[in-house]
Amino acid sequence: MRKTFKLAAVLLCVLTVLPTTGASGRDLDNESGMASNIAAGVPLKEKFSYGSEQTADEYVRFLKYPYYSALSEEYDSQGYKPANGTAVRAEAEHARAADGGKLKLERQVGGESAPVIMWEEETAWTEWDFTVTAEGLYNIEMAYYLLPGSGNSAKRSLTVDGVVPFLEASSIVFPRKWKDQGEVVVNSLGDEIRPGQVEMPGWSTMRLSDDSGMYDEPFRIYLKPGRHTIRLEYVDQPMAVAYMALAPAQIVPAYEEVKEQYGKAALKPATESLQFEAELQAVEKSDPTIRRESDGDPQVSPSSYKNRKLNVIGGWRWRKGNQSITWEFTAPEDGLYKIGIRQKQTWNDGLPSHRQIEIDGIVPFRELQSYSFNYDSKWRLHTLQDESGNPYQFHLTKGVHRLTMTVKMGPLTPILQSLNEDSLLLSEMIRDIIKIAGSKPDTNYDYEFFTTIPALKTNMETLIHSLQQKYDRIKGMADKVPAMANNLLTIQSQLSHMIDKPFSIASNMNDLYNAQNSLGSWYTSMQTQPLLIDYIKAGGPSESWKDEQSGFFQRLRYSVANFLLSFQKDYDNVGSVMKADTSIKSTINVWIARGMEWAEIIKEMADEEFTPKTGIAVNVNVLPANQLEAGSVNALMLSIASGKAPDVGLGVDSSSPVEFAIRDAVYDLSAFDDFDETIKQFLPNIMIPYKYREGVYALPETMDFSVMFYRKDIVEELGIKLPDTREELYAYALPALHQNGLQFYYPNDFTPFLFQHGGSFYTADGKRSGLDTPEAFRAFQEYTDLFTNYGVPLAADFYNRMRSGEMPLGVGTFATYLQLSVAAPELAGRWGIAPIPGTRRSDGAVDRATGALAGQSAIIMKQSKHPEESWEFLKWWMSTSVQTSFARELEALIGVEARWNTANVEAFSNLSWRRQDLEVIREQWKWAKETPIVLGGYYTGRYVYNAWNSVVVDNANVRDSLEKSVKEINRELRMKQEEYGGYHETK
Repeated sequence: MRKTFKLAAVLLCVLTVLPTTGASGRDLDNESGMASNIAAGVPLKEKFSYGSEQTADEYVRFLKYPYYSALSEEYDSQGYKPANGTAVRAEAEHARAADGGKLKLERQVGGESAPVIMWEEETAWTEWDFTVTAEGLYNIEMAYYLLPGSGNSAKRSLTVDGVVPFLEASSIVFPRKWKDQGEVVVNSLGDEIRPGQVEMPGWSTMRLSDDSGMYDEPFRIYLKPGRHTIRLEYVDQPMAVAYMALAPAQIVPAYEEVKEQYGKAALKPATESLQFEAELQAVEKSDPTIRRESDGDPQVSPSSYKNRKLNVIGGWRWRKGNQSITWEFTAPEDGLYKIGIRQKQTWNDGLPSHRQIEIDGIVPFRELQSYSFNYDSKWRLHTLQDESGNPYQFHLTKGVHRLTMTVKMGPLTPILQSLNEDSLLLSEMIRDIIKIAGSKPDTNYDYEFFTTIPALKTNMETLIHSLQQKYDRIKGMADKVPAMANNLLTIQSQLSHMIDKPFSIASNMNDLYNAQNSLGSWYTSMQTQPLLIDYIKAGGPSESWKDEQSGFFQRLRYSVANFLLSFQKDYDNVGSVMKADTSIKSTINVWIARGMEWAEIIKEMADEEFTPKTGIAVNVNVLPANQLEAGSVNALMLSIASGKAPDVGLGVDSSSPVEFAIRDAVYDLSAFDDFDETIKQFLPNIMIPYKYREGVYALPETMDFSVMFYRKDIVEELGIKLPDTREELYAYALPALHQNGLQFYYPNDFTPFLFQHGGSFYTADGKRSGLDTPEAFRAFQEYTDLFTNYGVPLAADFYNRMRSGEMPLGVGTFATYLQLSVAAPELAGRWGIAPIPGTRRSDGAVDRATGALAGQSAIIMKQSKHPEESWEFLKWWMSTSVQTSFARELEALIGVEARWNTANVEAFSNLSWRRQDLEVIREQWKWAKETPIVLGGYYTGRYVYNAWNSVVVDNANVRDSLEKSVKEINRELRMKQEEYGGYHETK
């Protein structure tokens, strides 16, 4: 009964905004997206035919609010029209702040003389009241100015009259504007270097819309006459707000209507034409990751022959919903023009890319709200045209105009929403099966799933029908059938087999897991809409344009020239962009074990900032990651042996500096006078792995963190309180998970147990193992109990099992955080992080000590003839401003997947973290510790694992296993100390 009321309450919440009942379901057989048998007006419980009250309630909670598309379709079916009259506007001073707080009003912000709201993090929400006199559809308009921050766009969530009107209202993005910082420069190798990106501060007016480009129009809200309240809640980034307004919804006319107006106005075709390079005349971008690119096709203008020219713009970096580029051009005369775009779209495996096209900030006609650029392996001069191939005509007056192209999903939107719904339903089906049979069902036992889970068969049939719809729709819009579409049929076949033979479900669970992962991956990949642009031209409608293609012999000539150039050009050396008049006093050589793009940014920053200030030139060479580590024959080891080592190494593994120090191959950084001041930028314990005897032999570049990841939806459903201590984990969280066939993930890491029990890996002098103490034994006992007594899996793919819901709780690292952020879009908003469960101390504090803090490091080689200059470089490189700039530049160039986990604490905090996540990471930092690197220490990890393996796998005695390992560890430590002259017999 309680769950029934809960379901009713959710639906009632939606009904208070919808004129009639709506839902998130969409029938792909219907062009408009309205549902038939999977109906938009059918409750989710009926849509997915769940037989149990509990599962219906669970599913509704996942899609608690309808998609905007369902609401919009409902408006259309009811015949609602845009409101008549003018916009109703509310100024900044008329707003209300959260909890009766006072708004922070200021004047003269960004040139705005009227009072504006300075909306920062302390203000949880701000709302405005409006009195509407005309019934109809309204857009919500707002004037905003983004305040300096992390460089991220601002984000807010929307409620109307106290109700969330639709699902997408939880994430309203207010984008920043970016442009190239200066002109392209040519480096010493003759290659063009991408200019940096700089924000364009200023006031913007925006009608609220979705943040992922799913819809071609701003949000429309139906309002009746009377008083209404619009509230925005703070999500991310501060901003100033001048006003909010309710404006009659925009209607974009069809092309035929516009063409008819041309005829009535007697507009004439243009007789002159224009053409401009897209990479040169882009004046504004919504995302700094959109940059000029290089293309080697001989017909690209200008051609990139022998050396790299940044001759195109867009491509893979211009693929995400609502990313936009604006170009500025000058029309030579008044008249009607056709517009051609030389473009290439070789992504998406046959599916088209879509763009909304605006002229001077307005979509000229409906057909340009989401215009398709078809898949093609070749460059094409594509004229904007109708389905019959007739060019669209655009009226341009003589003078300057702006052309804006914005990424939209277009007809892919209903497919994407259906994929998301299918993923959620499949996840529920898997969890229902796990509740009955566990994560590893007995393949020889008949669980009678269709009896124990009454709705399972119907849900499988629903999925089969939905997959077929998506296949038909995708096949109809693609130039070739994508592999994804065929995979949909594979999943369909697997589900059909399970329906025919229910006994096989237990043995085919991997098929369900793979299907779940595939649906999530396709949901991600289908939202990528890349498009590469060479140039744009405009001319009279009857003007003839030639679509020039490069020939075989042209491409062969270019390939041969580039091949011959490879024998002369040093591709490992990063070219210089230093100004010719820069005074050079000395030069240092820096080897970097990272990618070329990482190295180019460092080199460019050094040439522009470091060298002009210090007179120290920096030569940068790129090597593979394993070429700067100790323990194997590689480039760095060979350079040391030959006396030709570089001055500085970047990207060195944290275990290598001491190994080099033992061999007297690296410089003791603690010998520099300002060393103590320099390391204040880092967490204190992160220096431990770089210490040997009395010296410190590296500076940390990157650092890791360990946190507890959890699925918000599943934890809430099961009523699990996140464990603050391991006692709570054992007593409450693990039983709740096991009772529902779910699991907890813990990596094979003994360190937290040892540190929290007060133990250490070595004695204070580093000569013997510290694992023979009572503290170490108790820690090892608890560590092995976690796997033997509490049923934690010995090994698992935590990322994929968290996606499927099998492991809704577990411990992970920075890598896990990036995976979930970038590669699991179906979990957006459904996962979070918390501090790892720790040990309650006598003073009441929870000890969360853990290791594995240090990542990569920077070293100065002992052979360096310029140690002072090298130290100046390292201080500059690891400074807060440089690390912040580098991190933002790298993320802007490559994306979130390349987030730089800098070891500089302040710079780390300056990056684009979610506020609540950064608070968790900071809490974990308070307890961060590290393990020293000692002679023979490589044996420790190996033999701790051996002891663990003996206990957990072979059921050996805990004490015996640990003592055997300690004996072997001490033997290796002694042998290495004797080898390097550091062993002294103790009496």
